[in-house]
Amino acid sequence: MGTGGIAWSILAAVTATGLVVIVRTRWLQSRTLAKCVALSVLLHGVLAVVCAFVGGWTPASWGRNDEGRMSITVALAEEPVDAPAVAEDSSPSHTEPAAAQDARTAPAAATDVPAIPLLPAEGEVAIAPVDHVPLLDAAPAESQVAKPSPDGAVGADAPSYRVPNTYADRVGARRATAAAARGGSEATERAVQSALAWLAAAQAADGRWNAAEHGAGVQRAVRGNHQPGVGAKSDHGVTGLALLAFLGAGNTHRDGPHAAVVERGIRFLVGRQRSDGSLAGDAEFFAALYCHGMATIAVMECQAMTGDDVLRQPLARAVARTVAMQHPHTGGWRYAAGDRGDTSQCGWQVMVLASARNAGMTGFEVAESRARGFLQSVSSGAAGGLAAYRPGERPSMAMTAEALYCRLLLGMPAGQPTATEALAMIAAAPPAASNYNAYTWYYATLASFHAGGPQWERWNLHLQSALLPLQRRESGPLQGSWDPDPVWGGHGGRVYSTALSAMTLEVYYRHLPMHQREPRMAAATPSSP
Repeated sequence: MGTGGIAWSILAAVTATGLVVIVRTRWLQSRTLAKCVALSVLLHGVLAVVCAFVGGWTPASWGRNDEGRMSITVALAEEPVDAPAVAEDSSPSHTEPAAAQDARTAPAAATDVPAIPLLPAEGEVAIAPVDHVPLLDAAPAESQVAKPSPDGAVGADAPSYRVPNTYADRVGARRATAAAARGGSEATERAVQSALAWLAAAQAADGRWNAAEHGAGVQRAVRGNHQPGVGAKSDHGVTGLALLAFLGAGNTHRDGPHAAVVERGIRFLVGRQRSDGSLAGDAEFFAALYCHGMATIAVMECQAMTGDDVLRQPLARAVARTVAMQHPHTGGWRYAAGDRGDTSQCGWQVMVLASARNAGMTGFEVAESRARGFLQSVSSGAAGGLAAYRPGERPSMAMTAEALYCRLLLGMPAGQPTATEALAMIAAAPPAASNYNAYTWYYATLASFHAGGPQWERWNLHLQSALLPLQRRESGPLQGSWDPDPVWGGHGGRVYSTALSAMTLEVYYRHLPMHQREPRMAAATPSSP
């Protein structure tokens, strides 16, 4: 073996050893970006030294004149006559058949992807036929809300549709009935309507909610991490949250007093979807997958509530993006494909999959099974009901609530000891105005409501006592909004805190309580590990 071979072998051995050490010690789990930059600089330096020893310190041509004859060999290859033209060059050096030229100059389809087959291959996401979108529950016909398909909106030629039962309580008189029966009040509904009025006024002309204009991207240290400016470009994420608040109160791009607001928002999100299916927009690295999840859930709920076929292909691509970002072994999601995962990110992506089921999509059962495995990896406690941000860390209330809600979505019955243990931790820290945390209260409310029982009634009383007085009630441009909370509010700003708080107070009718549909859930999905 020559000197070059020995040098490259040594470099490969050192690199492999270093990578093993980094992975085993989880060195990259904190300050990932800075450490990756340092590793890149170090690796390029080592490569430069090795190349210098192998090839010499100066190129052979330095200080010399090229003299003598030079030969250039050109290899020509004939292409088959029927080969498709795939080049992107707008000025080809050879003559193409007329059909190929027409194909090249024809406008691309809006989604720029082939149609998704109804019967998927393994790992693919499929869409159920429009006329056979399965309802979430096999309930009597009177619980299904029939809706017309008016002209002049997105996908106006879509057929008449039925709202899946899980969303049916949002519509018409059922909303007030559901709120009264499940712990809501006139005060909670006034707060929701006031929040929607503020959100409607805060929408930009192009349909987005501008995160930075409403206080997002303020640097704060959370869990000891400093992420300057994260959230400032999260327009797609806060737009998704704002739309979810409108959808939760029965508004779609076809119905409701805020139909025009919803239509502008949906058009903005779908119109800026990337070729890989992402709906994250221009979000920063640490916020991108969050934004993708929030935006996808919003568009998915809108499609499920209206049956709008125009939204189905963009959504199939968005769900495929979520599935592709999941770690194939740990089952978690984090910032990039291949990250081992964290519970906070997992919650939004599990909600993407659950919303996709409500919209009639299938083909991600493996992803759901992997998600159950990830939730098991962050669990602790006598019954496995407590949950941490990442495996091996200390459990927290926020992650415990989020993990419980995910388990319920994935089919775990609410009466399991795992749920009981989680609810006990949630009950030990009821909401108070002094500890306002929109994120934690949102997930704890979802978990408590869908698990049901006496704990929900106690939590609901504390929630209303703490959250309602925090809403801005004075006349002016902030009326109806919630100030950014001191935890994650700096990342998401006023739109984030207002949308999450409104959704928290819509819990009474946003979804049919899961503890009332356990037989269907248990039958449709395997139990949690």
